Amino acid sequence: MYTYERFNVRFFPWFLVLLAIIFSVSGMYIESAIFGIPGAVTSFSWTGFNIDPEKRLIRQYDRFMWFYIGNWKPIPQPMYVTVVRVRVSSSRTLPIPMPSTEEGSSSRSYKMNLVINSRDRFIPLTYGKRMELLEEGLKIARLLDIRLLDYSTSEKRWLV
Repeated sequence: MYTYERFNVRFFPWFLVLLAIIFSVSGMYIESAIFGIPGAVTSFSWTGFNIDPEKRLIRQYDRFMWFYIGNWKPIPQPMYVTVVRVRVSSSRTLPIPMPSTEEGSSSRSYKMNLVINSRDRFIPLTYGKRMELLEEGLKIARLLDIRLLDYSTSEKRWLV
């Protein structure tokens, strides 16, 4: 079984924690617990996926402490794994890249997809840095005995 996880900090639950602090200061301890406990538990999470090659199943999930949200689904026939470059724009309606304010920073993001032979065409797996995704894509390609396509540069090439 293959497992990939990445750590996330969620911002909305921090408002619940702030509200709990306000209730606690004003002496409303029950209300503080009602807002504070769910806020503290859901502030940090892990997002990831599991691939079971023997049973041909995939599970994409969010994990809060030891609670998993996500279910197992069958994988249609996988064709290949691809890492693609995604341009980040400053507005949803503008196709141009977001201007970078820092020296040497990039407005590019990378995404890893599992291309399948079905009507859905691909399963989005994760996003992140290019070299990390290429390493993870290589592991998945070897696990599922498929190829890896590096579509993140102008030189589109098969790595495996």
